[in-house]
Amino acid sequence: MEIRVACLSLFLPVAACAQPWFLGTNQLWPGKIMEFAAPVSAKAKWEASRVHQNLRFATGALAVPPGFDFRKPWPILVISVPSGGSSIGAMRQYTNVAFQSGWVVLAGEGPRVDTETDTVQWGWAMLDSVLDFFSRTWPQTKPWPVACAGFSGGAKRAATVAAAMMRENYRVIGIFMGGCNEDWATVGLKLFQPGERFKRVPIFLSSGSRDPIAGPRQTTPVQQSLRSTGFERIRLETYDGEHRLDAEQLKLALEWFKRSTSSPK
Repeated sequence: MEIRVACLSLFLPVAACAQPWFLGTNQLWPGKIMEFAAPVSAKAKWEASRVHQNLRFATGALAVPPGFDFRKPWPILVISVPSGGSSIGAMRQYTNVAFQSGWVVLAGEGPRVDTETDTVQWGWAMLDSVLDFFSRTWPQTKPWPVACAGFSGGAKRAATVAAAMMRENYRVIGIFMGGCNEDWATVGLKLFQPGERFKRVPIFLSSGSRDPIAGPRQTTPVQQSLRSTGFERIRLETYDGEHRLDAEQLKLALEWFKRSTSSPK
């Protein structure tokens, strides 16, 4: 997937300008990953100060499918990765399936830091800055349905991101947890306290039949832990493969999440 950066708009390199510019809808390139700079929140500044960084901008990235039109709502897929990784770099693993299913893909991150520094709180502070700037730039997007997705360590983080987003009143309709061997949705519930409604969010667990890290033997206890916490809508599916993101399972999850928006809670 090509990364295209447009000058004199919201989409520009973080260091290219003293402040980000706003975007006109005619400056979108469907099918491309477009990066933009987002002013950091007070929370993100505090997180950066802990590691002696004077941070002004986080980096966001947006990819919209062919036929995208801001005049109607679109579901948004927010990507998470393990500590020390790049959520923007991981977007290419999700865009083809997301576009086919009619989803926008969004990611956000701060400057690269070591794994120990890249905590759940650090990652959320950076993503929160991106989400806040995105929703202030296009207020009509705030009520759009959102799902959070990640694989392996990214699946664990996606579960906490979903909890944090729900606490901030985003309309979270699903969590895709691929190759996940620990229940971090319960961690997110305790950490961010989004309320009991979080337990009604559909959770899709994807497990490779030959995955030595997060196969069915490791994923079934995750499902059981989620049920123990009180999560109501859990789907565990297995594909023939090892520890990798499975495109067909991602597609199943995105279709399920979209159907859930019209299903009784």
